[in-house]
Amino acid sequence: MKLVQFSIGDAQRIGILDDKKVIDLKSGYALYLSQEMRAKKARAAAEALPVSMTEFFDLQNWIVIARNISEYVGNALKSGERVKGEKVAYELTEVKLMAPLQPRLIIDMLTFEEHFKQGLSRVAPIDMWRKTPIAYKKNPFSVIGHEESIVHPSYTGYLDYEVELGIVIGKKVKDVTKENAYDCVAGYTVFNDISARDIEMKEILLRLGPFKSKDFDTAGPMGPCIVTNDEVGDAHNLEMELRVNGEVRQKYNTKHMHWKVPEMIAYASMDQTLYPGTVIGSGTVPHLKPKRLKVGDVVEAEIEKIGILRNKVVAKE
Repeated sequence: MKLVQFSIGDAQRIGILDDKKVIDLKSGYALYLSQEMRAKKARAAAEALPVSMTEFFDLQNWIVIARNISEYVGNALKSGERVKGEKVAYELTEVKLMAPLQPRLIIDMLTFEEHFKQGLSRVAPIDMWRKTPIAYKKNPFSVIGHEESIVHPSYTGYLDYEVELGIVIGKKVKDVTKENAYDCVAGYTVFNDISARDIEMKEILLRLGPFKSKDFDTAGPMGPCIVTNDEVGDAHNLEMELRVNGEVRQKYNTKHMHWKVPEMIAYASMDQTLYPGTVIGSGTVPHLKPKRLKVGDVVEAEIEKIGILRNKVVAKE
């Protein structure tokens, strides 16, 4: 399933992306309960569903609810059956996709060796990194969605891009073993860790940060959806690509991750509770053509089986 957050006017909703339609989870759940389950209080039960993806993941049976809605409403739409009552599906052109969730926490790791060699190898030994995963915690309020604008910060002369695989945690966990790590994965999304590279280098050399290099507003494009773990399958064989104005700037595959998904989750959860809605970034892949982002650039980050995340760089007003 492809899970999305979307808006219609001022109303925020959560839904399932089904081909070129978006199934509204609230109205879809009411339909499923009333017609398939013959539930007497279908509307009340549906109204109790959250309108944010993060809170939806708080429900212990969120995956069962989503699958039931997807199968029941999705099959009705595919068969051409006219669904009576409240509107349960919208054309993509009728809605605005938002970031697929508001993360409670973003943990961004460095898992690709070639990226390490392009940056940190000048200030840290690679053998140390090969033994211990490293990460920083990014401002969750920096997240924006598909087609939202990246505002160029006033204080940097080197704005950069980083396509990453985002691993979305779907339940409360702590001290997860590598063997059980996938049990807590809700799914995967595309993450673009926008970075003020000149500021980042100062922060690294001064042994703190990243802070202003990665935490500014709009520095965390994410989306366009969360694809559930079962649909993605092997997360370690996905093509990744980033384009700026159509020019390929990054192209790699998740098979080159030194630290795999289970290892990242096990390390991040060691003596630390991870809550539903936590996003763990894979870290980025090597740059093919290092070029600074400028106002007017259109950035497309794409990962196989997930989709394309598109954002435009605009000037600060």
